[in-house]
Amino acid sequence: MKRLGTVLHVVQNKLILRGDPVRAKNTIKLPKFNSVVVNHKRLQIGRVSEIFGPVDRPYLVVKPYRKIDASVHLGTKLYVEESRFSGRVRKDKRDRAV
Repeated sequence: MKRLGTVLHVVQNKLILRGDPVRAKNTIKLPKFNSVVVNHKRLQIGRVSEIFGPVDRPYLVVKPYRKIDASVHLGTKLYVEESRFSGRVRKDKRDRAV
């Protein structure tokens, strides 16, 4: 689990986060689109839908799942699940073994 940032606003049932400062040397490590976002109890909140703003401390938009009330998470820290398959994996027909 990697800390993503703090929820600042809720706009049209989407969470706007201020990302934590990126501290990696010589590389920028931003979360991938469609990465699963969780809270401190590892309850799945939603997915990353947009990233904008400065590269060293970006803003992120998280689209919550249907049953999640976005306003409850105002001011909380959210995390990104760092699994191998956090995004959608799509195999091409050419990659399959014959």
